[in-house]
Amino acid sequence: MASPHYVIRRSRSGRFNFTLLAEHGRINGVVVVPTENRSKEEVAQHAREKIRALAEDLNAVASRAALP
Repeated sequence: MASPHYVIRRSRSGRFNFTLLAEHGRINGVVVVPTENRSKEEVAQHAREKIRALAEDLNAVASRAALP
């Protein structure tokens, strides 16, 4: 399989569905971004930042909860 990556799809009203694909499986999720007074590019960038933050949080939690 290719290196881990994610696919993002814009939905309605600032909702972005995403899927993180990796060798061992996938994680699906949704982030919501405020759209008022923002360009399409700004909204998409904010969604990517939120997805990145979620991935970092998942990594932190998984690292702490690792079994011996």
